[in-house]
Amino acid sequence: MIRLLGMGNALTDVLMTIGSDDLLIELGLPKGSMQLINQEQFSTISTRMADFPKHFVCGGSAANTITGASKLGVDSGFIGKVYADEVGMNYKNDLHSYGVKSYLLEGQMASGQSLVFISPDGERTFATFLGAAASLLPEDIQPDFFSGSDLFYIEGYLVQNHELILKAVQMAKKEGLKVALDLASYNVVEDHLSFLKDLIANYVDILFANEEEAKALTGLQPAEALESLASQVEIAVVKIGEHGAMAIQGNERVLIPAIEAVCLDTTGAGDLFAAGFIYGMSIGKSLADCTRYGTITAGKVIEVIGPKMTHATWETIHTHF
Repeated sequence: MIRLLGMGNALTDVLMTIGSDDLLIELGLPKGSMQLINQEQFSTISTRMADFPKHFVCGGSAANTITGASKLGVDSGFIGKVYADEVGMNYKNDLHSYGVKSYLLEGQMASGQSLVFISPDGERTFATFLGAAASLLPEDIQPDFFSGSDLFYIEGYLVQNHELILKAVQMAKKEGLKVALDLASYNVVEDHLSFLKDLIANYVDILFANEEEAKALTGLQPAEALESLASQVEIAVVKIGEHGAMAIQGNERVLIPAIEAVCLDTTGAGDLFAAGFIYGMSIGKSLADCTRYGTITAGKVIEVIGPKMTHATWETIHTHF
């Protein structure tokens, strides 16, 4: 069994369904993107959205993957930073409820929140106030965090802090861990293109991307982008939405179709794909089965609002496996 350690922005998602994309234009948020906002912008947008029904869920890209993998039975831990406020304490309790070993550090700013706007077609747009999550520093990362783990999983949203990412992956490699990276968002890739290319070439063993992120990184369409990425890492995966996912490991190439699903909200789809894929790896499954597991967990999470699923849904997932 693979023992998994993740690191990411510890964020509570505030999920809101909007009637049209006109609101995104009003707020200056490109549809499907992740925009970092400061505390003043967070307050302004929160005031504008005061009357909208909201659903609060402990999230953050890497944490979604880690809690999902733990729910599937993978021994998992998570590194992040929160404040000792109600949001932060709820976050810590949520990790524990999923059986995740917590390496949550305490910051001095309010705990981070991500405003998630769900369009009528299920696409989600993020306005993220990182708060305490952004104060995770290179010196916070300690060798004993990695002890006993086999795979270190990081989210692309962390790349705004190059020194943190480099310190963490270098320490992971020194401790004998493989490194997995999810690219997270096309605009994040565009903003940190050179850094990501170097990171992937020198440290990453397993790479997850959707077709937009793969194109932002390589300038190529999905199949060609996958070939390019596979030449640099051990396992490369490109997710192609309703068409499923493609993966390459060595000389093996697979294309697995998506499962039938009624899409309500794509929040967490990529995160839960990685959880299913890593679970497959942890029990020694083939590349095709790992990819199929990923399409199942992704397909099930888009049928609910937010990245968390009920116990009954997880039971259904195991049945599909």
